[in-house]
Order: sequence, then structure tokens, then C-alpha cells
Amino acid sequence: MANAMAEVSITGRAWIVKLGPGNAAALPMEDASGVSSNGVGVLRLPHKDSSSHMGMHMTMGMGKDDLVNSGAKVFAVLKDIEVGKRMPLYFPYVDDPTSFHFLPEHKTHHIPLSTKELPMLLRFFSFSPHSQQALTMKKTLEMCEVEPIEGEVTACVTSLSSLSDFARGVFGPDSQVRLVRSSLVSNTTPFLQNYTVVESKEISTGKIIGCHNQPYPYAVYYCHHQVGTVNKLFMVSLTGDNGDRVNAVFICHMDTSSWDEDHVSFRLLGVKPGESEICHFFPAYDLVVVP
Repeated sequence: MANAMAEVSITGRAWIVKLGPGNAAALPMEDASGVSSNGVGVLRLPHKDSSSHMGMHMTMGMGKDDLVNSGAKVFAVLKDIEVGKRMPLYFPYVDDPTSFHFLPEHKTHHIPLSTKELPMLLRFFSFSPHSQQALTMKKTLEMCEVEPIEGEVTACVTSLSSLSDFARGVFGPDSQVRLVRSSLVSNTTPFLQNYTVVESKEISTGKIIGCHNQPYPYAVYYCHHQVGTVNKLFMVSLTGDNGDRVNAVFICHMDTSSWDEDHVSFRLLGVKPGESEICHFFPAYDLVVVP
């Protein structure tokens, strides 16, 4: 495990990390970057209109209020990424991208990720049991312990090593694993505005794992994979009306016939289960894993 290697590179489209078999390495993160004396960072509360929950349990459907939530402006269909297409999209501003990187595993492996251990965890992080931080941690831990819906495998991961293990359980033990994430090339902080497609490129078809960053004192990602489904992964270059540029991860679920007919994406796009693929953009703080 000690001689495992991680190749980290930045392409013109997104952050990409390639992991060799048995990798136990992690993305570097400087201790001086918001990390407390116990070796972990401060708790990141979710954005007001966070869209991370949109990606989780895609077949479960959402409440009626999500139609007017700006965070729902992430859904589209394949024809929407044709060059020149203009549409309103939600891309949250990421203040400090390094706060969403995994900490070195030796700093977190001994910390239990369990609701049963919440009282001890709150003491460890010096949070009051009645604080907003305590409530947010409890919600993240509870979500990590929920049984996956039929046809889906899930995991909460806290390091590249645990993410690698989960991914190889999906893709196969000898698989090379690649991580892809959206990047904000430039921004002036409006979360929601009209964007125009400048370029789109398909980079993978088949098994795909979506990982969504959760509010916690250090990086925790909720990862899920739908078994037996065909998905397509694209990188889409976008320019906002105000000049912002985004290189965005765009996933298309090609078979929606088994989805809940009340899912917010159907209501937003005016289609029914099985009539059309459903695609969605990933925010810069989430990850996609492909073989």
C-alpha cells in the first residue's frame, strides 16, 4: 500500500485523478488551509440552494417545492448541449476548492463515521450538542447509514483509498479508476444565470459512479452507482452571460423507465419516465468516477 502511486493532472476540461490498483494515496491538502489542531478542517455548511442532493437517489423523486428551487436548474437532455445552446443553469461558487479535497488518510482513518459515535465526535471537534454543526453532522451520518434503494449501491468515503476500493467493487478489482470534476475557470459569484454551450465532448459510456460532497469537518463524499444501467459522461464548456466560464461534468441517464414519475427532472423538462434520457450537470464540489 505504501508504494501505491496517484497521478494528479489538470486537463482543459476538469480535474482528473488516475489511481493505480491498490492505491492508498490522497490528494494533497496543506495543513495551513483551514485545518484545526486535531488535523481536520472546519465544518462546511451546505450552500443555501445546494444542488448536491439532486444527484442522490435519482429514482426517488423530490418535493414540489424543488420546481422553484434554483438548485434544480441542473437538469437537461442531450440536445441541450449542442454548441450555441443557451439555458439557465445553477453553478455554486466554490470559495476554497481545497476544502473539498480528501485529507491524508492517516488523519481520518481512526475517526468513526457513525451516528452511534456522534457524542464522542462532537467532543472531538469541540461542537456543542445543540449547535448547527452538530445537527448537520448528524444528518450527514444518518444519510451515510441509509440502506440503498433497490438496484443501487452506495458508500460514504473519506479518502481516495476508500473511494478506490468502492469503485473497484463496481468496476472490477483490476480496474484503473479515474475521477472527474467540474471546474470554474472564472467566476463573479452569481449562482444562477444563462450559459451558452461552447463545446461538448463525450468521455465515457457505461458504468459511472456519482459522488456528492457532504457537510462535515473534513471531506466526506456520498457515492452511488445504479446497477445495470447505461450512462454517458460528457465534459461541456460553457460561458455565462456575464463572461463566467465553466468546464462542467454532464451525466446522462439513458434509461429512465423505472424512475419515479414525480421526479423533479420530469416535471422540469416536460417528459415522462422512459420517454427521454435525463441528464444533469455536476457542481464543482462533487466528483464522478469512471473506469
